[in-house]
Amino acid sequence: MTVLPDGSYARLVGWSTVVAAGADAAKFLHNFCTNDVLRLGVGEACEAFFTDAKAHVLAYGWVHRAEAERYEVLLSSPRAEALRTHLDRYLIREKVHVTATGPVDLALVNAESAGAPLLAYGPSTRVVALDEVGDRQSISPEAFHALRIARRVPLDGIDVEERNLPQEVDRNASAISFTKGCYLGQEPVARIDALGRVNRLLRTIEVEGPPPAGGADLLAGDKVVGRVTSSVAVEAGALALGYVRREALDGGAALTVDGVAARVREVV
Repeated sequence: MTVLPDGSYARLVGWSTVVAAGADAAKFLHNFCTNDVLRLGVGEACEAFFTDAKAHVLAYGWVHRAEAERYEVLLSSPRAEALRTHLDRYLIREKVHVTATGPVDLALVNAESAGAPLLAYGPSTRVVALDEVGDRQSISPEAFHALRIARRVPLDGIDVEERNLPQEVDRNASAISFTKGCYLGQEPVARIDALGRVNRLLRTIEVEGPPPAGGADLLAGDKVVGRVTSSVAVEAGALALGYVRREALDGGAALTVDGVAARVREVV
């Protein structure tokens, strides 16, 4: 996520966290997500997918090492309790206590002006409690969603669901370690990496009309080649996130959604 305008914050509605605390917290989370949790220093964070045995995404978020033996998983959804329940099934003798908090409203602020962060979201931003925003001015929900959609930052439970495989979200470099070793779902993820492709990818889509609803079909001619997951109005029409099939991406097909023209924004 890019740095927000100076002196501003974005309100994050209904986000939630899973907290894993104890001597085995790092190793335990490491065994159930796609990124290398063991490499995190105190105060550092990484993106990660939590997957089932078939590599379907159960949750997508950011793992933050808040203290030496305390890790916080930030989800951009209210699904922390579902993730906690999933993780709890695998607790046997590990020295770790897993809890869920939220859903609550939080605030996204610039990292350099965050003070003591509640959670680390990215290199340039931090998530803090709403009562810590001070005299910053809130940007509109539309402005926040325009920022994240333009940069292909998905929301858990909206843009990323259990039907998705991690590589379809196309955040491999930031959210998947292909060298960390075994974790739940690692074999299918490694198999996809070896084969070199998935059939669809999450992309930013420019729409020459009003924001399409989540689930709206993306068409190439009369053929459905994708679906919208979220969208927002912008000055020139709308921006959307959506999954687009490879053949439409590779062929540069002209798209429509809800009867108006749309095009996939080039990945940079």
